[in-house]
Amino acid sequence: MEERESQLWRMCEEALRGVRVQRPFTIESFCEALSAQRGRRLVLRELPDSDGLRLPCGLWVAYPDEDHIWHVTATSQRHRLQVIFHEIAHMLLNHKGDSGVSALLAALPPEIAPTRVRAVFGRTNYSTDQEHDAELTATILGEIVERLPTAPSTSHHGLLDRVDATMAHPRRNCR
Repeated sequence: MEERESQLWRMCEEALRGVRVQRPFTIESFCEALSAQRGRRLVLRELPDSDGLRLPCGLWVAYPDEDHIWHVTATSQRHRLQVIFHEIAHMLLNHKGDSGVSALLAALPPEIAPTRVRAVFGRTNYSTDQEHDAELTATILGEIVERLPTAPSTSHHGLLDRVDATMAHPRRNCR
């Protein structure tokens, strides 16, 4: 493994220390756990139909008090997950937006008030180091999430949920 990839692994493991995920996994529950750990609200939103505009498939908008991740709707669950992990990677790597992506704000819904935005990232290509690192980190996040400890069940059937999760993944540690 090259040095940069090792650095990204360590950064992800540190950023996710203390995060516990629900099983079966959903990106929504993961984002809630990550929000709680970071102390910043994280909101998932669907991008509107682009009406022919070349919008990115994912967009991270950082406000002073919360983060919004916008993603395309017409895609597979696996692609949606990768897009969201990619945008989370920008957050965790503390990437700074550029003026080219900021121009996208004019095409987005009115909920994105440009005066409140601190940073904006949209994936349109992988030609920059930040985009390359974010994509690699998104893949690393997917692998680390599979190994994160399971959050205590909030249902009345906690024991049944744990037995069910164990039967679904007999080799996974389901503590």
